[in-house]
Amino acid sequence: MKSSQIFLLASEYFILNKNLIKKIGLEATTTLCSLAQIEMNNNIKKNFFTTTIQTLINDTSLSEFKIKNAINKLYKMNIIDVVVKSNDIDVKIMHDNIFPHINMKNKTVDNKKNKSRTKMPNKRFKKPTKKALGNYFKELGSSQEDSEIMFDYYESKGWKVGKSPMKCWKSASRNWVRRENKKTDFPNYYDKAFESKICDDPLKLSKYHNHLKNIGWESTYSPSSGSIWKQIKK
Repeated sequence: MKSSQIFLLASEYFILNKNLIKKIGLEATTTLCSLAQIEMNNNIKKNFFTTTIQTLINDTSLSEFKIKNAINKLYKMNIIDVVVKSNDIDVKIMHDNIFPHINMKNKTVDNKKNKSRTKMPNKRFKKPTKKALGNYFKELGSSQEDSEIMFDYYESKGWKVGKSPMKCWKSASRNWVRRENKKTDFPNYYDKAFESKICDDPLKLSKYHNHLKNIGWESTYSPSSGSIWKQIKK
């Protein structure tokens, strides 16, 4: 019996290998256990063995939809190889690929992790309130208006810088203000060509739109035409 079969078929499975369930999900784990049982019961000597979706449904009580999703998931994670035929499926369990998903705890590894955690505690980022950001912008000599633009921008990005979570909002604020100090002259009317020119710079685009609002323009949205800017009649 393969060592991975011991883990998959043991009566203590859900205690010993709960991390596998967390990694691949309960339905995929249940399906994998059923496949391992079929493999062992038939004393498979070759790599592939044949079964049916209905057999797995009967064994697991999962629906056909869930069984097929589980097989697809296991295949994509390289835990099984599968060849689908008209009524049958040929399956090969990639036993060596199962262990990376199983949490094989040992005290040495845990101790190293605990020491690492002690030396390098992770600080959880806490986003600023609009008021706190506005007050800090005042300290930097910038405006409340600019702080609100920054807040709305990073709020829409999930407070990430690129693909990484923001670490320090004050540092990000200083960088923002430095960029804003390099002022750009915006036209005092809606210029579609100018908007297209700066569309790849979301910060500049946001500032231009805010500039238009401040001088009496408003934006409306039409499903057919997209955003349309019009000057508010006084």
